[in-house]
Amino acid sequence: MAVSCVDCNATMDQIVDAVWAHLHAGANAGKERSPFTMLQAATIALDGAPAVRTVVLRRASREQRSVMFHTDVRSTKVAELRRDPRISLVGCDLDGGVQIRLHGAARIVEAPSETRAVWNASRPRTLIVYRTPIAPATPVVSPAEAHATKHDENVDPSAGFENFCLIEVSVSSIDYLDLNPSGHIRASLVFEEGKWRGAWIAP
Repeated sequence: MAVSCVDCNATMDQIVDAVWAHLHAGANAGKERSPFTMLQAATIALDGAPAVRTVVLRRASREQRSVMFHTDVRSTKVAELRRDPRISLVGCDLDGGVQIRLHGAARIVEAPSETRAVWNASRPRTLIVYRTPIAPATPVVSPAEAHATKHDENVDPSAGFENFCLIEVSVSSIDYLDLNPSGHIRASLVFEEGKWRGAWIAP
């Protein structure tokens, strides 16, 4: 989905529109993947150091002011977010020169019905990784040792569900950067009193 460019004359409402249009495109990518489908998620590690990894944006809701990604419940990031829910995500369109940074609080979805609904709606090939009996980051002798059985008709469609986890991030602030050839622009957006409030800041 094409997203209109913004310039120095844009209003903060137009910046908000552009941000959520990019995120919606990332979460609903078709054959042509959006640059914002893959985001980098930064958390605070259990030892207090920064920790960052790539996640796949699965849902973006402007109305709920949230984004969602899936992960393995046994992964370190889940333990980190249970300890400290603060999280930052960043996506970048290198060709378009747009960077979007999101800051907020993560919620580990505990409702089995909600998790099951997302599991059932997911493509089977994206769920294979959850069938491995070996938790992420566990040392192995060879990479193949951690591979799950490929999808086939004999495999229980619920296999691996116990390892499937939804992380929903409530976005509280956004940093938008556009490397516009006519002049770089950057805006800071904060959700306050039921609405997005923004201001221009130096790139």
